[in-house]
Amino acid sequence: MTLEPDGSEKLILIVDSWTPRPDGSGFDLRPGASQWACENDAIGELHRFLAARFGTPEPRAEQDAPLAEVIRKVQSGEADAGQLAQLAEALADAPNAAAVLAEHGALQVLLDGIQTAKQRDVIATLAEVVRNPDAKENEFQRILDESWWMFGGKYIEKAKRRSLTVLTQLDVPLIRADGALHVVELKRACIPDLVVKHREFFVVGPEVNKAVGQTLNYLREFDEQRDVIKNRLGIECRRAFATVVVGHPEHVPDAAARAQVADTLRTYNAHSRASR
Repeated sequence: MTLEPDGSEKLILIVDSWTPRPDGSGFDLRPGASQWACENDAIGELHRFLAARFGTPEPRAEQDAPLAEVIRKVQSGEADAGQLAQLAEALADAPNAAAVLAEHGALQVLLDGIQTAKQRDVIATLAEVVRNPDAKENEFQRILDESWWMFGGKYIEKAKRRSLTVLTQLDVPLIRADGALHVVELKRACIPDLVVKHREFFVVGPEVNKAVGQTLNYLREFDEQRDVIKNRLGIECRRAFATVVVGHPEHVPDAAARAQVADTLRTYNAHSRASR
């Protein structure tokens, strides 16, 4: 923009052009390039011509909006596996992708997004099997085979977990942060008598007691062989404990019993913890 002698302002657009190098490696940017200019109304005419010929580019903020929106969903845990694919497409389309990813923490966003999507897929698959009244324990085992994060702790290699004791085959053995063994025993989700009425109250049904008794025998066996297991595998069994995953309220046909599942199991769990 320049100032005219009469005090008015003049808008000038100056364009330089350079000749491409013969080898296709870029442009010859030495001084002496061709140059042309236009001013005031001619600039508007040029803009209208280019817009009609090539289309009007969207503002940068709008072009980056899809990328930023997908990143927001990833960060908030709303994104699924399909939206991660949208993130890849947005990376390809957004001209300011590097700046947007830098602002939002690119590496962490991508890692968190992939992990969250995988976890959501596992949870969805598990929920589908839980709703199936004919699903067996091995189906839950197959789903959770690589999803130990659902229980926390550190995963024990399969070769190790199958040789903890001679008689015991564990469903989900984990190692706590303090090095102690945490055993997860998986049972069916469809347990119609998950809780039963006993006098004026509800108590856990026979399948729950049977599963808990089974895990108590595991713990007794680990305690008896703790020195062997410690020396052979480096796993501490003296402070081992167990979690039983059994039943689901959806499969309890009696409405009154179904409404009492959570409270009954909570009372039973409190008793179990106090007895340790």
